[in-house]
Amino acid sequence: MSNLRTNNIAERTIQYLSDKQCANGGFCAYKMEYLEEPNPRDTFFAVASFQLLGEAIPNRDRVEAYLHQILTELKTCLLPPTGTLSKIHSASAFNYLYFPFYTLYRMGSLHLDEFWQEVLSRLEILLPEQMYPNESGASQQWLLRKVRTKKLCGAIPNHQQIIDFVLNLKNEGGFGIKPNLIDTYWSISLLEELDYDLSHMDDTRQFIQRLQVPQTGFTLTEEGIATSLEVIYAGIFASLMLQMEIPYFDAALQFVRMCQMERGGFARMPVGLPDLECTYRALKVLKTRTDSDLI
Repeated sequence: MSNLRTNNIAERTIQYLSDKQCANGGFCAYKMEYLEEPNPRDTFFAVASFQLLGEAIPNRDRVEAYLHQILTELKTCLLPPTGTLSKIHSASAFNYLYFPFYTLYRMGSLHLDEFWQEVLSRLEILLPEQMYPNESGASQQWLLRKVRTKKLCGAIPNHQQIIDFVLNLKNEGGFGIKPNLIDTYWSISLLEELDYDLSHMDDTRQFIQRLQVPQTGFTLTEEGIATSLEVIYAGIFASLMLQMEIPYFDAALQFVRMCQMERGGFARMPVGLPDLECTYRALKVLKTRTDSDLI
């Protein structure tokens, strides 16, 4: 029996996730008795969390119907029926399409009809003209989501251009205007998604090693001591992708367990408001140590 089972982590988390499902099947992190605002992002992380737990997705047919309804609405309100998609439409479409598409994909229920195949083939992955300090991480994360969305219908035309763009962000082994663990994780994830050979990234391994700390497993930057669930997640999965040892794994897991709040969801810090994305990331971290008998 896993540590998660003995500590009732799974049971509490399942209850939290179930409580966030709305009547139409979608999920909302701030759902309350008289407030239901389901959205594709929360639905994605809730579905992924149930899958990590090895649990059946509750009201699966309603979840699928909700996501298909979102896509039907996007056909009319977001995408032009003919002509070349503008840059604005390209950026907006990727942002809106990723979560419903990838949730259905994870559920094994994504069937791209002729319309969506044409849309995805026409959408361009536009690289930022300049990377600003306050948006580099978000850009890398969304670039990864755009690549995954585009790959649902085929190859990435500007494959090498994206790789070169990401590699140009490398700074002292890490990634970001100010090298940090979160930007580094998203950059490595994007490179891996594009089938880039990670075996030669020794300077990045050395950078991550400098961020390993005995108290919490990882810290965000070399100069600071700040950490959070997102930092721990980035450190563990960046290390795994680069086939690195994680010397303070137990400390990292303990920090993540401390982020579970009273009602079962996980927050960014040991004191904070839980949400569905943090809950998913916490479960994924905890699964790395309990693998076959998850939670």
